Formats: sequence, C-alpha cells, structure tokens
Amino acid sequence: MVTFCLLADEWVQLLGEGEELLAGSFASGTLRNLRCQWARFRTFCEYYGVRNRFPASIQLLVAYMAWLCRTVKSQDTVRNYVHGLKVLHSLQGMDVSNFSDITVTLALRGVDRRLRYTPRRAQPITPGMLTRMVANLDKFSPTDATTRALFLMSFFLFLRKSSTVSNSVRGFDGAKQLVRGDCKRKGGILFVYSKWSKTNQFGKRSHGVPLLPLKDSPLCPVAAYDNMCRLVPGVDTDPAFCSVVDGVRKPLTYAVFQRRLKASVTAIGLDPDRFSTHSFRRGGATLAFRAGIAGDTIKILGEWRSEAYQVYLECPIEVKAAASNLFREAVLARANNF
Repeated sequence: MVTFCLLADEWVQLLGEGEELLAGSFASGTLRNLRCQWARFRTFCEYYGVRNRFPASIQLLVAYMAWLCRTVKSQDTVRNYVHGLKVLHSLQGMDVSNFSDITVTLALRGVDRRLRYTPRRAQPITPGMLTRMVANLDKFSPTDATTRALFLMSFFLFLRKSSTVSNSVRGFDGAKQLVRGDCKRKGGILFVYSKWSKTNQFGKRSHGVPLLPLKDSPLCPVAAYDNMCRLVPGVDTDPAFCSVVDGVRKPLTYAVFQRRLKASVTAIGLDPDRFSTHSFRRGGATLAFRAGIAGDTIKILGEWRSEAYQVYLECPIEVKAAASNLFREAVLARANNF
C-alpha cells in the first residue's frame, strides 16, 4: 500500500513535469501571441452568439476571416490569427482538416486581395549616417560610450535587438542577451558569440562572428567596445551594454536603445519616425549586399533561417541601373542573331 502511494505521488509529479515541458515548448513571446489570438476568436464568437465553436466549421472560419478584415490592416495578421486558431485545435486534439479546405484557402487569397497592406519598414542606417551619429557622441561619457558601442556592434554584426537588450532591467537574461564574457579579444580581433536568437531558441549552437578593427576610423567597433569597457568596467557575467545609474550598473533596455537612436537620428536632421533599432540590422545587411558578399554568407552572419533576409536588403538604384544596362547591351548584341 505504501509503495502504491509512493508511485501514485511520483506519477502525479511526472504529470506536473510533463505540463511544464508542454508549457516550455513555446517561447514566451509566441505564447503571448497565441493567447491573444485565441482571445480574439473567443470575442468574435461571444459577440455573434456562436455556440458550436469547436471544431470550427468551414463557414465559421470564413466568417471569422471576414470579421478580422474589418479590424486589422494586414493580410499577414489575418493569416496569423487563423494559424493560431489551428494551433489551438491541434493542442486540444481536434480535427484541423477544415483549415486546409479549398474554401478556406480561397478565402485567404481573398483576404490578400482585399487588404493588400504593405508594411512600413524601418529605413536602413548607412555608413554615412552612422558616421554623423557617432560624431555627436562624447567618447569620454560612459552613457555615450555605451551607446556608440551598441550602435556600431548592432550594425556590423546585423544584431537583433533581442540579442543585445531586454525589455526591462529585471527581464535581462544572460542566456539570451550578450554578456561581457561573450565578447573575447584575440589579438586585435574581437569575437562576439551569441547564444540565442529567434532562430536558435534552444541554444543548440554558438554563433561567433569576428569584428575586425578599422584603424583610425570613428566607425571602429573594436575601439568603441574597448572604450566602453574602460568607462563602464564589468565582469564576464555582466550585460555587455550597461548604463550607470547612481553608481550602479544596469543593463540597457529596449526603450533606452530606441530613445537614444531616435535622438541621434534627430540630431543629424533626419525623421526619427522612419528609423528603429532594426535599422542597424537592415543597414548592415544592405551594405554587405552592396559590397558583393554572397547572399548565403549574409544569411549566416545575420542568423536568418529562411530567405527572409532578402526582405531586409535595400537594392540601390545604381545596382538596378547597372543591371538594366547589362540587359540592354545583351539585347543589342543579339538583336540581329537568329
């Protein structure tokens, strides 16, 4: 009897641990999005008095998409909400065949035609802009030194903001954001190792990229990092990018990063609404493309898992003009050939 009770207690514990495993299968941001999507479907059903919600019928799915078209701007948002509802069905063991029905597929194409929303993407930061931005930063100020290092490293390494800063001081996670120990000097080269990204959520690989010095250049990321470390010293476990508040080091937050970027862009006479922290990642990738670096290499450097990196590239008019000229010359050379 005692053995049975012990096994029963252990079984209950295993069930609880299994629930924790399931809960941890989604990243926190993904889970928040899914819950928001599920709540939106519940709101829709309650408003129209829908009782037979699950499994969602084809007619219900199409009506839900039509309702979403009234309340959102992007066709991608509608697709995300429908996908979130499909995930809910799968988690509950319900039939999901209606989601791949031809009627639902055609309705989604109709959503694309109706909304036709083109998202406004942040403009890329260029080397010229970056030069003017860092010129306004005081290299002897701890705050400005940290800002300078963050700007330059984000640009040269195509970093996502989630790899550099957290949403709050308490939310800093050394397993995700860069810490001082992730930045290692080997001779004149600074190697930066990121352990986590949206495409490496389980930390199965360490992504290391070398930063080479730019001698006597205001855009040298290695000199900027060294200067920051002198003014804001720290140990290996400290956040890579810190601010000093009342003598206490605190990790930079996304809000601070965004605010300093907006201020720097405004200072050089540009519209801050056209730029975000993502502008560094897009600007770095665009420059790599213009420099002739292969697309596959850009993809690896920026840790893009799919071909989505191509969306970030700003193809300059000079490149398009050169391509058009080559095509024209090819036509002229072959016009009289049969």
